[in-house]
Amino acid sequence: MRQKSAAVWRILRVGAVALALLVAACTSDSETITVRVDYDHDEFATQFIRYFPDRIQVHPGDTIVFMQDWTGEAHTVTFGTAVDEVLAITKPLFAEWGDVPFDEIPAEVLEAYYAAECALPVLYSECGGPPTEETPPEEAPAEDPDAINQTLAQPCVINEGSVPDDGLPCETRELAPFLGTETYYNSGFIPFEGDGENTFELNLSDSIAPGEYNFFCSVHGSFHSGVMEVVAPEQPIPTPEEVNLETREQLNEVVEPFRQAYAEAQSGVFVYNDEPFSGPFTGLVDQRVEGLLNEFVPKDIEVEVGEPVTWVMFGPHSISFDVPEYFPIYETLEDGTIRANEDLYLPAGGAPEVEETDGVEPVIVDGGTYDGSGFWSSGVLFSETYVQYTLRFSTPGSYRVACLIHPPMVGTVNVTG
Repeated sequence: MRQKSAAVWRILRVGAVALALLVAACTSDSETITVRVDYDHDEFATQFIRYFPDRIQVHPGDTIVFMQDWTGEAHTVTFGTAVDEVLAITKPLFAEWGDVPFDEIPAEVLEAYYAAECALPVLYSECGGPPTEETPPEEAPAEDPDAINQTLAQPCVINEGSVPDDGLPCETRELAPFLGTETYYNSGFIPFEGDGENTFELNLSDSIAPGEYNFFCSVHGSFHSGVMEVVAPEQPIPTPEEVNLETREQLNEVVEPFRQAYAEAQSGVFVYNDEPFSGPFTGLVDQRVEGLLNEFVPKDIEVEVGEPVTWVMFGPHSISFDVPEYFPIYETLEDGTIRANEDLYLPAGGAPEVEETDGVEPVIVDGGTYDGSGFWSSGVLFSETYVQYTLRFSTPGSYRVACLIHPPMVGTVNVTG
């Protein structure tokens, strides 16, 4: 709902699950706890809008390492009293309406959700709110690459008062130990390379008061949230090893539906919303899981010159060939400004433009013919249901196909004469 309104509600609608941690023996002072941000499975590429585990117990003065699996998706770790206020509204809404189809959710529920979410910085400078008859999805604020909200994208600390809605970098971007009283305490995008590669270290103040502190990813909002409970120094908490065990248990829970879906798709047929689809497939989704399986299924395809290949696409992906050196969804300029990489989303190399849709109905695209030379891309395509993309090849050869926004997602099309 935060970025894709109905799309995110339907695909990621399972709310944060607060699982009880194991009771453990007392640990030493200043333990380091690791929380996974997103997760890329070793058997098949995945992406999850989850923290693992999504509930932790810590002591004052501890360090929590938020470790990001780079799936191509940007994430933040954001605390603060303002985050507590948002989640106090949105979590109960998830509990009551999370399993209800989007078009059956009362308007007042959506309005309450968006009013809460839009009180804090969202990814783009304008918070579109729920689609209505007056402002349907196709008329929502455009995702201008220069409109990335810098308050969200860069580190930010606001100790007191309200969070500005100007979308500009915060005056204070140096993250001192977390006191728990800050209005807004935001990591900014966790970098996928360079200093601090794929990690954010949260240092807790020795004086932080015992209690529960909510956190979420500012990119994905309330769907991607967790709870940190600070307890008195003398109170036992789970050891790092037991936290890792809890992480593994939560990961197994969300991975298993994808393992089943992957095996099903490899057999050539995948059932989604009670409708069977024949492969090949570009990505898979499962309504029980807040995430994506980012694979071409099968990875290798053999066709003859001129023979059409039709991929059925679930989730946002691209069909791209002769891809240049990796470029991320978001790029950081020399002055620290973060902007969207618009080249990812545009067709390239002769691929046709795709008309804008409401994002709900299936998108059927005839991509034409690729001659095997130069960078060629469909651009990123998405529908809440599915995209059907057809392409032909005019020249024999072996062509590596990739999704521009999911680095592990690659395959091969072998074309014979």
